[in-house]
Amino acid sequence: MRLHHLLRKSVAVLCTTALAASMAFMSGCASPQNNGEKVNLLFKVPRTGHDVVFDDSITQIDQVIRKMADEFVAQYDKADVEIEVEVFEQNQYDDAIANSFDTEHSPDLLYGDYFNMSTYIHSGRVVPLDDVVSIAVRDNVYDYLWDISTIDGRIYMMPYLARQNILAYNKALFEQAGLKDFIKDDEISSWSLSEWTYILDTLAANLPEGFYPMMMYAFSSQGDTHTMTLLRSAGSDFFDETGHFNLSTPEGIAALRWLQDGVDRGWYPPHSENLEIEDCSSLFRQGQLGIYMVNNASIERYDGTVGLVNFPGPDDEGCATTFVSGFEVFDNGDEKKLEVAKDFLRYVYTSDELMDYAAGTLPASKASSERYGSQIEAFDLFNENRKNVVDFTGSNPDTRAVREVFYEVIHDLLMKNITPEDAAATIDQRCNAAIDEGVAASVLHE
Repeated sequence: MRLHHLLRKSVAVLCTTALAASMAFMSGCASPQNNGEKVNLLFKVPRTGHDVVFDDSITQIDQVIRKMADEFVAQYDKADVEIEVEVFEQNQYDDAIANSFDTEHSPDLLYGDYFNMSTYIHSGRVVPLDDVVSIAVRDNVYDYLWDISTIDGRIYMMPYLARQNILAYNKALFEQAGLKDFIKDDEISSWSLSEWTYILDTLAANLPEGFYPMMMYAFSSQGDTHTMTLLRSAGSDFFDETGHFNLSTPEGIAALRWLQDGVDRGWYPPHSENLEIEDCSSLFRQGQLGIYMVNNASIERYDGTVGLVNFPGPDDEGCATTFVSGFEVFDNGDEKKLEVAKDFLRYVYTSDELMDYAAGTLPASKASSERYGSQIEAFDLFNENRKNVVDFTGSNPDTRAVREVFYEVIHDLLMKNITPEDAAATIDQRCNAAIDEGVAASVLHE
């Protein structure tokens, strides 16, 4: 389903639009006098839930993008700008982006998750944004986010917000299973691997029929980054120093064996190899699953009924991952479009109001974090837990190609069609081949 929103500067009255499924709406924006040159920008954004601590009317990120577009167009005086905001489904990145190149539907701007959109940088279509990042803008955004946004010394993505992924446990099920000592409030726990094994075995032995200790799924690539994080459980670094997969080590094989052993030990819902992450999400929401993935933006929905814990990791410290979302600008051969798209980002990143609309997750803006951190659920906990964040992409130029290989191997592992040693060797061989193919095909825009 595609929603369109046209912002026209030629209309003198600013009006608001209401979104409705399968419909397109026009909104007029009062504009300052401009030189009359018409510029049409196509802005694509995946359908993504979003909350803002000071604005309950916001439920989707495209509402924020539309607000940004409204305000930018209303004050812009270098051209007569029309911005079309198109929403696509989360599992349709390639259909919406790569498959639209060299057509009238090719995006000029994209907002999305880095681990999905970073692939397009290597197509040569995404332009560097160093000229957009003033000293003030750079200083206002956390350094670790600029690091993630930079390839070969150039900034190709502009970070807007981050979500830190950890695990949550159902307090009631833990208490019911005799695991009260592991329940902690107001902290993100880290359990040793032996504690993890004890907890999962205890849940498996004591939960009633139809209730299961932990999430597991391998029917598609959705959610596979969380499975990758679990494979650090025995101390594996997962990647080698070149950013390639490196699971054919004692630690990597031990983690794969730990994962596979969970099938016979009753840690997962039945036939987890044929489940999607959403199946496990449903079980957790219904109170039938002991442990499931959450992030700082999703814990509010559980209203204090869950405790927080890192993924198992080396030295009993635990692991977490950071999913960053932000902006890219595409070169479609029109210099004026590039100028306006960059001006849009300059406007957003110098607007306190618009940067503040990231406050509901972890804002990229330090100033927004200072203004609203106290209102963001568990902000201090997740901020402190950043020391446990690990890289889940390496230097991979084609994340989705790798993911299409990885989940198939985990599917076979859970079915016990292959040994942990075979799984490690296959992941290393096939995923690294996909990485090398991506490197060979990579072209960066200058």
